[in-house]
Amino acid sequence: MPSALRLAIEQGDLIAVQAALAAGADVEEADIHGIPGLPLRLASFRGHADIVRELLRYGADLHAANADGPDAPLRMAVRGKHQAVVELLLGTGADIPADLHLPQFHTHERRLRGERRGADNGPPHGLRERRQDGQRRSTSVQEVRLSSQQWEHLFSRPGLAGSGA
Repeated sequence: MPSALRLAIEQGDLIAVQAALAAGADVEEADIHGIPGLPLRLASFRGHADIVRELLRYGADLHAANADGPDAPLRMAVRGKHQAVVELLLGTGADIPADLHLPQFHTHERRLRGERRGADNGPPHGLRERRQDGQRRSTSVQEVRLSSQQWEHLFSRPGLAGSGA
């Protein structure tokens, strides 16, 4: 069962992280493979910069290794594509391993991670729509009611899926 510290980190709850650390949670808790440093790696991968800062304040090992090699928190932040955490870790003394390629973070990407279209069919924030309203693709659906006789005629013919043939 995950520790209170790990659950708080997974939920991104800084107050719960602080409470768990104040209650004596192990800042160097090991993962299922017995490798210490899970809290900082997890917070780095999830992009919780405030939690990363708090874990470092409590003495989390910035240079902890995992199966990928040394400086696992930085590796996890890069893997999670969290620019703020990468900058925080580098600013607090993280070393860049020779086999780690730091990406060029672009602040003017066409779409930001949290800004995918979702329910809105418009353009990303800050960009204008290239198509006019009449050119936008949209699906229209019209409900049709069939009589029993029409239903039988349409769906009982051989070769149709679900007709039992």
